[in-house]
Amino acid sequence: MKTYLSVIICCCLLATGHSAAQTPYSYAPDEVSEDELSALGGNKSQFVQGLVCFDPITDPALARLRGHQVKGVRCYLRADYKQARQKRSAVLASVGSPGNNVRTVYTDLTEGWNDVYFDEPLTLGEEAIYLGMQVYETLGTPYPLVAYAPVTVAHSCLINQGKKSWEEYTDRGTLLVAALLDDEAASELKHTAYAQNTTHPQTIAPDADFTGGLYIHNFDAEAITSFELTMQGEGATEPTRRTITLKAPLKGYGGRVLQTKLHTGITEGTAVDWTATITQINGESAQTARPGTTKLYVTRDDFQRIPLVEEFTSQRCVNCPQMAYFLEKAFEQYEGDYVYLAHHSGFVEDVFTTNPDREIVYVFGGYENQYNPAIMYNRMIFEGENGIIQGLRDMSPTPFLEALDMAAETPAMAEVNIQEEQGKVHVSGRVAHDLISTPLYISCYLVEDGINTDKYPQMGMDDEDAPKDLYDVFRHNGVILHYFTKDAIGDLLQVSETGTFDLYYNMVSKDGFGGTGRRLVALIHKVNKNTLKDNYVLNVNQYRLSATGITVPNNKECTQEASTIYDLMGRRIGSAATQSVPQRPGIYLINRQKVVVR
Repeated sequence: MKTYLSVIICCCLLATGHSAAQTPYSYAPDEVSEDELSALGGNKSQFVQGLVCFDPITDPALARLRGHQVKGVRCYLRADYKQARQKRSAVLASVGSPGNNVRTVYTDLTEGWNDVYFDEPLTLGEEAIYLGMQVYETLGTPYPLVAYAPVTVAHSCLINQGKKSWEEYTDRGTLLVAALLDDEAASELKHTAYAQNTTHPQTIAPDADFTGGLYIHNFDAEAITSFELTMQGEGATEPTRRTITLKAPLKGYGGRVLQTKLHTGITEGTAVDWTATITQINGESAQTARPGTTKLYVTRDDFQRIPLVEEFTSQRCVNCPQMAYFLEKAFEQYEGDYVYLAHHSGFVEDVFTTNPDREIVYVFGGYENQYNPAIMYNRMIFEGENGIIQGLRDMSPTPFLEALDMAAETPAMAEVNIQEEQGKVHVSGRVAHDLISTPLYISCYLVEDGINTDKYPQMGMDDEDAPKDLYDVFRHNGVILHYFTKDAIGDLLQVSETGTFDLYYNMVSKDGFGGTGRRLVALIHKVNKNTLKDNYVLNVNQYRLSATGITVPNNKECTQEASTIYDLMGRRIGSAATQSVPQRPGIYLINRQKVVVR
């Protein structure tokens, strides 16, 4: 199996347990909560190196520090790596480019912060200096390096696994590495701070305010109580200025994310530049610092995102029922809309496998990397992840709920409508105007839910560690019965000059597997088998099909049915004798009859 850079969440809190004898210069804060951390490594026995670039050409504050000395490196490790005797654990310094080592100090590195000093200091000059560390990662203590996940400063997360090649990760965060400067450098950093947007809303209107996360890093030893923020959105002729007073002072050399009102530029697009600088601190003019530039999704098209959840599963997968169990529990708790599909591929095919299931396995990044259970959301790579596919991470609904929230917050770049009309499947909608000329694809499926395991057994149902109610909860859901497009992976979408589309497919009459309900599902997406990042789903929607013999009672009539209530995915809702009718409108099974609650 090919090994990729993996990212997990650290289960620790960073504290300032280091010496303050020198002036630290870093783009990451020195105190971070555990939910803001990500750990980097390969989960294999190998060398792992990490560097941060400190470049006077791109950073005006560092340009003022030319001639000052870098006396050492401050770095954070997730565990003890006492490997100095084997010349494995060390701090590194390169000049000009990564790997051009000019200082290597072999030392034992311990969990948490480490201050390591060079025998001979480095002098800041015209060239960039790269500072960081190396350890020998083992399976016993994997993922050694730590990054601050909310903010990725350019050239602040350079990783080399196995001493093969250096690669910059632009969505992993900023490594917890600081340059330890001479004491005299502090005077050059007075009234100096860095600002960068962190939280991207679903969609942002051009030339308008939006509430977003703003990361502030203080390079000065003096606390910040207020500052003036200058924002320059792409296309704006004049910057927007705001004065922000902090509820609690930002301490010296500290960093913090705050939610505040920001302003966009006028250029529309999925990734337009937005730059923040701090021009005043505590009522005085700030010294020039590195500008914080990020990408925003700016559009006049305000589409509501419906998350698409796709699971890779198989009847012969012994671990799949437990993923499905906790995923179902998450669906029960989740308050928003979603669409669920199951792909019976990626491990062992079964009676439910169809051509779309076979074709979609390219999202694993290579056919040798297929496994089950696996899951993906909007076919997107989450921030801090390396691939589209995620595995079973925790025996609880929590990871699925968190992922659903993240998937719901990603920008929707299209509107999708689907329904059945007189024997036709009608799919219509509109894509964002800036994507009209982009190759997009449409997939449309007939899907069946609530297939019982008595006729179609599932392995893993009777495992010792399985939940006690697994048999009652588990059903084969999201099974693709038919795809309406010519190509199993989706057809190229034709849109009008204004981005609209309007398609009809012939409805099919097809035997299923005896499930309790069917849906029509349509999604607009990208297809790129060579670049995984370019496969996200712009949006999705579904239409629940009616069935013969459905009655339409009012809520009072429904409540009087003294029997168990199930939804069309086979989930037990409760007893109509002891609880009120489900609040959500939909089709339910009561006393073995399908009823509609409006």
